[in-house]
Amino acid sequence: FHSAMAPTPTFAYRSAGGIQDYLGPVIVAKQGVPFDLTMVNSLGAHPLATAIDYDIMGVLPADATAPRAAVHLHGGNTDPASDGDPMDFFGTGVSKTYHYGNTQEAAGLWYHDHALGITRLNVFAGLAGGYLVRNGDDDGSGNRLPAPPYEVPLIIQDRMFNADGTFLYPPNANPGTSRPWAPEFFGDVATVNGKAWPNLAVDRGKYRFRVYNGSNARFYNLKLKTSLGVVMPFSQIGSDGGLLNAPVPLTKLLLAPGERADLVVDFAALAPGTKVTVSNDANAPFPSGPTAVRRGGMPLPQIMQFTVTSTPGWAKALPNKLRATAITPLAGRPVEATRSMTLVEVLNALGCPTMVLMNNQNFDCDDTGMSVGRDTLEIWELINTTVDAHPMHLHLTQFQILNRQAFDAAGYSTAAHGVKPLGAPVWPVPNTGSSIPVAPFLNGRAKAPAANEMGWKDTVVVMPGEVTRIVVPFGANPAGVVGPMAITASHTGKYVSHCHILEHEENDMMMRFTIV
Repeated sequence: FHSAMAPTPTFAYRSAGGIQDYLGPVIVAKQGVPFDLTMVNSLGAHPLATAIDYDIMGVLPADATAPRAAVHLHGGNTDPASDGDPMDFFGTGVSKTYHYGNTQEAAGLWYHDHALGITRLNVFAGLAGGYLVRNGDDDGSGNRLPAPPYEVPLIIQDRMFNADGTFLYPPNANPGTSRPWAPEFFGDVATVNGKAWPNLAVDRGKYRFRVYNGSNARFYNLKLKTSLGVVMPFSQIGSDGGLLNAPVPLTKLLLAPGERADLVVDFAALAPGTKVTVSNDANAPFPSGPTAVRRGGMPLPQIMQFTVTSTPGWAKALPNKLRATAITPLAGRPVEATRSMTLVEVLNALGCPTMVLMNNQNFDCDDTGMSVGRDTLEIWELINTTVDAHPMHLHLTQFQILNRQAFDAAGYSTAAHGVKPLGAPVWPVPNTGSSIPVAPFLNGRAKAPAANEMGWKDTVVVMPGEVTRIVVPFGANPAGVVGPMAITASHTGKYVSHCHILEHEENDMMMRFTIV
């Protein structure tokens, strides 16, 4: 990770004959051109074996020495057999072949481990990589948008290390528990593409950065600052599921775990030798965690640096229209159902988190109780009763953000779960949540998503004290919708939705839905 550090034991996705020792190669696919990808589990002793929590559902004793694996194409329009479901894991010495139809628009997807019970540790150890889909709007030629070497993936992760270079995943420091599982992991070292606080030499022109938040739990509020302290503007041209209709000018970008952003930065006006720092001022936990170390905070103010060279770079103007066909709007279309999903934090008697849940229910890997119709459109209301923001991710599909609205979280929680009994070991008690309407607790008017959230998404930030509404197509041809979708194939079968804070999805903020 750094020339001053000893080598770190890691995991990686390595191609035959490859030299990858952390993360995986960026896979570049073309829309409508399918292929099969065979993964062989050759993992040895887990670099984070001491952090395995054997009380988490699905964990096996062998995970310390021969970990299971499951490969999820995050944002992929895949059938259930190739989705990388957390239950569809395979052990050491076993292989699995995934079929990727690439039945979706050009987008910056990614692939990562999803094995039940050890996802947070497998990804931490290195099992993640970029995946780009190309099409006519984004063909990688450099004619309309910057292309390699001016198109660069930036996989941002925070990590922590022992003095000998090995990974450090601190034990749970909350009172009232001795479990290895902690509510979140926040590291004190910023890594990008497997390097600690790296520098990238850039030519004087435009660069396209495919930015991935691959951290376990940390949100980033990113800015570009020159050595003179000037904040540089940049453009966002794409979100999770593909290109936006037009570039959106920004001076800062909030990126949650699991989210991706397609950015263009222009270094042409900067003098050779200029240093540009990628800075971050997001609280951890987001949005209201402590910022000062003395108060228990874990700030990570700097991520990486760019150094401008004297070489001319990619100098074409960005197109005002990024797509041949505009994004099909889903707002106002007839929906099959509106469903409420409550995000709940379970606390021990000392007020410390012991787990986080959807609808106050533990994840049941075999549950088929929530069925959605193939090629239907639904509105999901994500009701956040906790104090943290949650990046909620749905497998299979790409959705659109409808709006966000404030609500009385304390009043709603009391109505749903009652008042905490004196001396209760945990509260609220899991699996006893009442499905009460949130409407009587809403405050003010709903607000529209930001301009850079107006595209296709598979991961959405759900802020505390807010109801976040998303419009979800469960297939490529939802009834009542005219126009192309981000996905072009419909499937039936089991999928999951979960928080993409990896500690949260592990214990136990994940829910199954079945498309019928």
